Parts: sequence; structure tokens; C-alpha cells
Amino acid sequence: MRIVKWIGLLGLTLMAVGCMQVDYGIVLEDDLSGTTDLDMTIDLDRIAYSAAMIQAAFEGTGEPPTEEQVDAAREKILSEMDSEEDFDEADMRAEIESDLPDGMTLRYAKQERNDLKQKVRLGFAFDHVDRLRDFEMRDDDEDDHVPGVEHSRPFEGLEVIERGDEITVRNEPIDPIDDMSDSPMMSERMIDNMMKDLSVTFRLETPFDVVEHNATRKDGRTLIWVFDYERLKQDEPAGIYARLRRR
Repeated sequence: MRIVKWIGLLGLTLMAVGCMQVDYGIVLEDDLSGTTDLDMTIDLDRIAYSAAMIQAAFEGTGEPPTEEQVDAAREKILSEMDSEEDFDEADMRAEIESDLPDGMTLRYAKQERNDLKQKVRLGFAFDHVDRLRDFEMRDDDEDDHVPGVEHSRPFEGLEVIERGDEITVRNEPIDPIDDMSDSPMMSERMIDNMMKDLSVTFRLETPFDVVEHNATRKDGRTLIWVFDYERLKQDEPAGIYARLRRR
């Protein structure tokens, strides 16, 4: 169940590993049905650093991991991936489709590997945007268990509230840095190393007029929010907010 392991690490609620890029796209129709696309990239080199960092912390030196520890973790990850090259997209579809809530269908599921980067691309259709909150990716295989990956709901915090002709879209703040800072094992240097490539993009396209929003940028009726490490370090954690109106 390799794909579920990787996807579980990618949910916003588990963003604290800090080594990935996640692009969320939602296209809403007038009746609030629509499609969503998730493009998620994991940098295995950062995961290797994370694993080595944990090992160094348990050794109690208070220092970042050595190059030897990082190299050993990297070789272990690559070895495990190479041993599972028989995994194919049909397996991925079967795993995902078995857990989809009513009203959601899988449009496509793809994965790509480029050296130490693993990319997963998923596309879904839904009959109402509320279905996304129930969308859950799980690892149900007890023989292939990864702690913390039993439940991953990437849209758990998404709210779409309809009042007459007005529609409010909001999502809770994204702040993985705060979660990591609370750990006694994490120094500022370690956090910088693990989080420097973090990037989360959320795109919302609708047929509605945009009344107000806190998006990073606006292109017609498409709103785009971008959260990266530098922004999260400098600013208070911000959520997603938009107030829309039917034409």
C-alpha cells in the first residue's frame, strides 16, 4: 500500500514533515457540484533528512544529523521504493476508489518518479462540494502500517456556506511551523532545513462574482492562495476566505 503511505503524508493535517509541494484545485459549478485536482510532490531527500534527524535526536547529541546518517536513510528509502516497482496505477485506483464517499468519483490517478522526487496526481468529480469534507485516505493494511496515516482528510477544514445568492468559502489556517516548533527535538536550523521547500497552493474557480477575498492573487473569477515557508515564517497563519455572489 505504498500509495496510501505517501498520500497520507501529504494531507494538510500532516504537513509537519515539511518536505513537499501540494497544489489543490477546485472548480465549482453553479449548483456547487464540480471537480478537484490534487498534485502532490514529495521530496524523498527531505524525508531522508527527517528520518536521520529523528535518529540523531534519540542519540541525544543536540546536533543536526550527520551526512552519514542522512545517506543511510536515503539509501533505505530508495531501496524500499525500488523493491516496489511493480506497483501500478490500476492498484492506485482500486485503493482510492474503495474509500470514496457517495457522490465522489475518481477521474484519474497518476504517479511519477524523477530521481528523489515522487509526484502523485489525483482528480475527482463530486455532486456537491460538501462531499470533499468526507473524503478520507486511509491505510487499512495492518501489515503495512505507518503511524499517523490512518486518517488523512485534505479537505476536512473546508467550509462552503450558501445563504441565498451569497456563498462563503473558507478553510482553517495552515501553520505547520507552529506544530514543529512545539517539538523539543526541533531546533530552528532543523526546521529551516526541513521546511524550506514547503509550498501549498489552493486554487478556486467558480462562475460567481467575487465580492471579497484574502487570496494571494485573483484572475477573473479564479482565486489563488499560495502558502510557502517564507510567508509562513513572517506572517500570522492565514486561512482561506472568499465571499462570492451568484450572477
